[in-house]
Amino acid sequence: MLNRILFRIANGAGVRTLVAFLTLLLFTASATLPGIAADEESQIKAVLDQYFDNQFEKAKTLCRTLLAAHPKSLTAHYLLGNICIKLNQVAEAEAAYKYCLRGGKDSSEAVNAYQALEQIYEQRRMASGSTNSVGNSLSKGSALSRPTAGTNHSSEEYVQEETARLQKDAKDKLEVKQRTLDDRLKQEQKAMQQQIANAPRGRRSGYFRQEYQAQVKAEYQERVDRLKKEFEREKDEINQTCQKRIDGLTEYRNSIDSRRTNK
Repeated sequence: MLNRILFRIANGAGVRTLVAFLTLLLFTASATLPGIAADEESQIKAVLDQYFDNQFEKAKTLCRTLLAAHPKSLTAHYLLGNICIKLNQVAEAEAAYKYCLRGGKDSSEAVNAYQALEQIYEQRRMASGSTNSVGNSLSKGSALSRPTAGTNHSSEEYVQEETARLQKDAKDKLEVKQRTLDDRLKQEQKAMQQQIANAPRGRRSGYFRQEYQAQVKAEYQERVDRLKKEFEREKDEINQTCQKRIDGLTEYRNSIDSRRTNK
């Protein structure tokens, strides 16, 4: 299972791998979560750089700055939890994980936060000899259900699924653009035909009528060419964006594999 592979608080290498995997998630977040912007992504990467260098105090400072700018970022809260575990600040880590669990529903952050809390409570139970669980520890009211997103997935399977999803999204966008273009072309053709029908009439207007119709057709063709050119530009932009994200996923999967090899 993804969580068993990527999340082990007590194992430093496991946490390192999971945080790298969270970075991989950022490449698809922009497609599904409009709230994650380029500046947030760059700040998260800065936190990860310090984390990988075992500079946990610096990582925490950067993470606090990130949360000040993006207080609802689940990734930032989850990273803060991991950092606090490294600093043995369990209460603060617990609060960060709880935020992910309450705010993330079935997000990957919520899934991993739930498992982190399970381990915290298991260690606490072993230390105190009491029975405890995530459900009855998080809320005095109704227990929170266990999130399920992202389970039973390896990082390779995740990349494959996200690649397929990105390709489908790009295809759907292109289909919408194509239908829009077809509608616009029909409108332009209808307008052109109406203009031609309204051309000057009469015995003395023959020359002007032909000249007017030629001008209408030329203007129509110019608009059609412009619409088609704009469609091709948008098509290339959609395909390039899709491929860039796919390349990013592959790059970060290779990064994760490299870290596993070198750990």
